[in-house]
Amino acid sequence: MLVISLSSVPPRFPKIGATLESLVTQGADRVQLYIPQTYRRFPDWDGSMPKVPQGVDIRRIARDFGPATKVLGAVQEFRGQDVNILFCDDDQYYAPGWARRFLDLKARHPEAVICTLGLHAYDVAGGSETRAQQPRAKRRWRKTDLEFQLRFLWRGLVHKRRRIAPARRVFRRSGYVDVFEGRGGVLVRPEYFDEAAFDIPAVAWAVDDVWLSACVARQGLPIWLEANIPDPTDTEAEAFDPLCRSVVDGADRETANRRAVEHMRAAYGLWP
Repeated sequence: MLVISLSSVPPRFPKIGATLESLVTQGADRVQLYIPQTYRRFPDWDGSMPKVPQGVDIRRIARDFGPATKVLGAVQEFRGQDVNILFCDDDQYYAPGWARRFLDLKARHPEAVICTLGLHAYDVAGGSETRAQQPRAKRRWRKTDLEFQLRFLWRGLVHKRRRIAPARRVFRRSGYVDVFEGRGGVLVRPEYFDEAAFDIPAVAWAVDDVWLSACVARQGLPIWLEANIPDPTDTEAEAFDPLCRSVVDGADRETANRRAVEHMRAAYGLWP
C-alpha cells in the first residue's frame, strides 16, 4: 500500500488546495493530511479545519511534532503494516507521475530511503567528506546551470516574470546523501523510525529534515537521491509562514541546520 502523507499549519489552510489536488491524482491508496490538536507555533488557532478535496483524509493526532508531523503521524498510524509512506510539503505542486517515480526507484534501491533533494552534512556544518556509501550525489549549482538560466531569462523577457524562477534540476548526479529534503518528496516505511524518533530534541524541532534523516541513519539505512529530476513548483501557500525563512528559538534555518547536525554528531556519532 502507498500512503501519501503531509501536514500543514493554520495560516496555510486556505491555500493548500493546489498541493492536495496534485496529490489525489497520483494514484496512491491514501492521501492523508495530519493535523495536531494544538500547535506550538500557533497557540491562538481556533481549531477550524481546512477544506480538502475528495480523496484527502484529515487525520487528527494528539501531539504537535512540528514539521515532522507530516511523516510521524503516518508512522504512528501504520506501525507494523506493509506500507510505503511518501511524505511531502504542503506548499508545492507535484507533477503527474511523481509518486510512480518513487515506487520505481524503491524497486531499484529496496534497502534505501528515496529522495530527489538533499544535503551533505559536511556542506552544512563542515567535517569529513569521507563516507562509506558511494557514490555521493552531486549538485548542479544554480549559477552554472545553463538550462535554468536560459529559462529564467526567457521568462523575464517574454512573460515579464523575472522574480519567479522556473523549476530546475538541482542535482546532476545520483548518489547517496546524509540528509533528505522533504520538499521534493521522501519515500520511507514505518519500521524505519523507532520510538526515539518521536522524542525530538529542541535543537532539531524546526529542522525536521535533519532530525528525520538522523533517525533513519541510526537504523543503518542509506538515503538514495535520484538526480536530474525537476523540482516541484511553489504554490501560493509557500508565502505563508515558511519555516525556511523563519527564526525559531532565535535561530534562522541555516543556523538551525548547523546546530542540528552538530547535535547529531555529538549525540549519535553520525556524519563526522
